[in-house]
Amino acid sequence: MKNLTLLLFIFLSSKLCAQIDTNLIYHKAENIIKLIEGEKIDSLLINSTDSIRCIPCNEFGKNKYIPKKVFFSERMKGIFTSELISRLKRSKKMVVLQSSPYPAYVVFYEIFEKGEIAPQHEGVSFGIWLRSDENLKFTAIETIP
Repeated sequence: MKNLTLLLFIFLSSKLCAQIDTNLIYHKAENIIKLIEGEKIDSLLINSTDSIRCIPCNEFGKNKYIPKKVFFSERMKGIFTSELISRLKRSKKMVVLQSSPYPAYVVFYEIFEKGEIAPQHEGVSFGIWLRSDENLKFTAIETIP
């Protein structure tokens, strides 16, 4: 129920993509995943904004906006485990246009289905943000819930 409410909130505060080919957005997000899996740091730096907004990195006292060099050299491996990458590759996905805190397309991957973790658990989605005003550069990650 919580997951449904959150998705409704996302749809109310944003709109589904119609302005750009969703296949291009999916391709860009999948390319980011491949670059992360291959640890292609130079390519990731080129295909990313100056800082990465990392919602799962919201540790007490730490900034959510991490310089991209720091994110890719110090944080990436701890977040993008082989298990997560495997789940991302085989997940259902959808694209949402987000306007705040900046214009971006978010590819949400359903990495855990409802009830998969535990009975009555709402499931988990993982979002890869691509900044729309910067040629779909990788700019953020988040998880729901």
